[in-house]
Amino acid sequence: MTQTAASGDGQRRLPPRRSAARTRAPRAAAARAPAQLVRRDPQLRPARAGAGAGHAPAHTPVRPAPVPAGFGPRAGDAAPNEPLAVSRHPWEVPLTLAAVLVTCCVIGAAVHTLWTGEGAALWAAGLVLAGIPGGCWAAAGLRHARRRAQSVRISPTQFPDADHAIRRLSAGMGLAGAPDAYVYPAASAGSRAWGIGHGRRGYIVVPGDLFDSDGRLRDPDALRFVAAHQLGHIAAGHASFHLRAVTAPARLVPVLGAALSRAMEYTADNHAHAYCPEGVHAVRLPAGGARLYTQVNMSEMAERARTDRGPFVFLYNLLSSRPANTKRMAALRDRSRPGRLFF
Repeated sequence: MTQTAASGDGQRRLPPRRSAARTRAPRAAAARAPAQLVRRDPQLRPARAGAGAGHAPAHTPVRPAPVPAGFGPRAGDAAPNEPLAVSRHPWEVPLTLAAVLVTCCVIGAAVHTLWTGEGAALWAAGLVLAGIPGGCWAAAGLRHARRRAQSVRISPTQFPDADHAIRRLSAGMGLAGAPDAYVYPAASAGSRAWGIGHGRRGYIVVPGDLFDSDGRLRDPDALRFVAAHQLGHIAAGHASFHLRAVTAPARLVPVLGAALSRAMEYTADNHAHAYCPEGVHAVRLPAGGARLYTQVNMSEMAERARTDRGPFVFLYNLLSSRPANTKRMAALRDRSRPGRLFF
């Protein structure tokens, strides 16, 4: 619309006035654009109000992809801020409760004997009550003393590569400190490693088969896997004096004690696989020995866990305190199910 203004010389034509709605339209469209963009992609966010021309729009960081179950960082990588969530074997907690129940029954019977018994029965009950904690403490102390007196201790100046790997694994698992580590010198197919506790910190023992004659690591990944397995016992509380004391009577029960021990071994394998999956081939060491373990076909042995059946095989697995090599390999190959404990 054209408007006119009166003046002394007559009427003067004024320029047309812009529509207010037409002027605000681009600003409204620009204001709606970020909102539409946010609705289409929730990972993006509009720029902060009042940001200058030199400021880039603020975007929320994309969340990294989750780590596949059962896999963790390599031992040579940076240590994680928090320990990995490693699951226990499903049978470990029920078997532990059953073992505690057996211990409570033994203690209750001993207390009842002390209250009502006489003569030799009274002495036997007192010996049972004092022998459970005292025997566990003495046995652990003697084993630790034997390691300290007879075995070579891993340190920064002796077997430094192994010491570095054990310290990094201990930090990654959230342990208060790296436990003492010793080398078991016997080189044979039956040599085994173990982790146990005495006092506030536990200690681990690794077989000498993993070292060359010059002291260097023959297979660094295998050493880390074996060490992670033993540290897994400590991280899971298997080396605790209290746990060993409350389950000591039940470990004398043939089926119950062996089954609890096998479940703990599977839990330690879960720790080893989580923190060092590249060293899983170390499980072949007990089967093939130091010289032949590299030639063992792990898949073939794992398949035998399904095909090797029979009453005596079942009875051996039922009474053994450690899972059979075939069952361990099958559990480490197939991470979708826990290790077979009974069948």
